[in-house]
Amino acid sequence: MAEKKTIKTLVIDDDPFSVAVLKHLGEEMPSIQLDVHHVVTLEESLYILSQNQNIELIILDYRVHSKITGLEILQHIRAKGINVPVIIVTGSGNEDVAVAMMKAGASDYLVKGNISVEILEKSILDAMEYYERIGKALPLEKESILRDMAIKNALNGVCVIELNGSISYMNPSFLNILGYDAEVETAGKNIKDLLSTPEKFDELLAILKTKKSWFGELMGLRKDKTGVYLQVLLSFIEYKNMNTPQIMGSFIDITRIRDAEKKRESLYQGIMEVFALRAEEVGNVETACHIHRIAAYTRIISEGLSKIEPFKDYIDEKYITDVSYASMLHDVGKWRTPNEILLKPGELTEAEWQIMRQHPRWGIEMLMPLLKDKGSNQYLRLVESVVLSHHERWDGKGYPDGLKGEEIPLSARIVALADNYDALVSERAYRKALTHEAAVEIIKKDSAKFDPRILNFFLEHQSEFKKIKEENFEV
Repeated sequence: MAEKKTIKTLVIDDDPFSVAVLKHLGEEMPSIQLDVHHVVTLEESLYILSQNQNIELIILDYRVHSKITGLEILQHIRAKGINVPVIIVTGSGNEDVAVAMMKAGASDYLVKGNISVEILEKSILDAMEYYERIGKALPLEKESILRDMAIKNALNGVCVIELNGSISYMNPSFLNILGYDAEVETAGKNIKDLLSTPEKFDELLAILKTKKSWFGELMGLRKDKTGVYLQVLLSFIEYKNMNTPQIMGSFIDITRIRDAEKKRESLYQGIMEVFALRAEEVGNVETACHIHRIAAYTRIISEGLSKIEPFKDYIDEKYITDVSYASMLHDVGKWRTPNEILLKPGELTEAEWQIMRQHPRWGIEMLMPLLKDKGSNQYLRLVESVVLSHHERWDGKGYPDGLKGEEIPLSARIVALADNYDALVSERAYRKALTHEAAVEIIKKDSAKFDPRILNFFLEHQSEFKKIKEENFEV
């Protein structure tokens, strides 16, 4: 029996089960076997490809994760002159997607549930044979052909940008997104001219020099100067015959999605605020000032964290707004907690504490009619994490799940400190309000409760918290 040929393969997929299946199939094929490297992100993919020149095959999931599609990753791989065969795998077949992937330079398109040893082996052998044949026929022109396929035929907007921001090419899809009729209308333009905040490009350029790729959202400007929400993927393109690299950007118009989300979240936030206020009235625990102070503290902390590592790549303005609104619901579950426990002037018994500790789960149950539709809605997901986990502790001694450290959602860690501070400086049935200074000393003493980075921010900016309390003190 002839020895099987080993093919060094990069699998780009966020589903460990799918990767395990591919590895198994890769060992069962009669004539070839796969030596699999597995990554999830574009950045990881490009790093592996730059460090491993002997990668012979890429197997790419169409839905690598919820925001970046395999099509975008394929375009960036091809635009960098990486010319190995690429086979797309996906959970469900779609003719339009298949056509788009083939136009962008894919060799084949396979549906995960239908992949067998025979189907995978034939797909790989056909792809390898095709690339060997085209490589011999067009050794010099090969890179530019694949690059053109990746850019010009893309369904999403694609733009090639010089390091100074000047635009060297813009494909028809991007022209259409921005309302231009022809490429000649954008001649001489700089990418900064097409952004609502031009200085953002310089920030992204600094990030790209370190990370090589960037994914996020930008606000663009159409020809008529109206705004357009853009989902953007940027990466460096470097060719052997280029003196300096260029930047390739993939752009998707998400304006309708964002406008719909704004309307929906405005409705949700209105409902939630009324819900929170009603819960406070029924429980007779706090006042409206309390939940608005919590929202203000939460905003201060979130804004501060957005400027430091490792949070600044995660916390944006939308997150700050969403988590501050979500914080207003933190104790909504107390609506179902008996008043004789909530208003008890003395210490609670262990049995009463057991009831009190149920309020995070009760809050989730009360909000479930809305939360069940959360999907990818950031605001509702933050509401869920805040309501359920704001009494968890960094040292793992909190409730209801005893989560520890990074297991606790960031939103809940933020609200935990905000809620602790306000509880200490507010009057309770069982004690008078503490002074700001006394509250700070208690928080320092109980430092094991809190994410140390959030605690440090609070201690460095405690005067801002004191000011909010003084300005929002109920009378």
